[in-house]
Amino acid sequence: MLAAGQAAPYELMVPERSSVGLGAKLLQDALAARPALDALFFCNDDLAQGALFQAQRLGLAVPGRLAIAGFNDLPASAWTSPALTSVATPREQVGRRAAAMLLELMAGREPPTRCEDLGFTLNIRESS
Repeated sequence: MLAAGQAAPYELMVPERSSVGLGAKLLQDALAARPALDALFFCNDDLAQGALFQAQRLGLAVPGRLAIAGFNDLPASAWTSPALTSVATPREQVGRRAAAMLLELMAGREPPTRCEDLGFTLNIRESS
């Protein structure tokens, strides 16, 4: 972002378990730290949904004042208002590949060491 002439990104990591309530709190924290913040990307949809709900409570227009996006594309994300933009990954495929690697290790064989790109889909909806 700096190379593109943008402000340094705001990054926040917390030890608490992910939840909708935590997403609401993180929105508050982010706005307190960076009042001019205009977009937030969360590492999962639970947090992003909480931020979206909190933005509504605060009267912040999403996406007019603040764009919000999440990760995992949980089914409920398509039904929030506004519908949440989210990154979908092939979670079942990831799980199957991980289980196959674990079975190889348990059998005393080395699993493939090359990373395999399973892809993703950016589902652009109303929140961004």
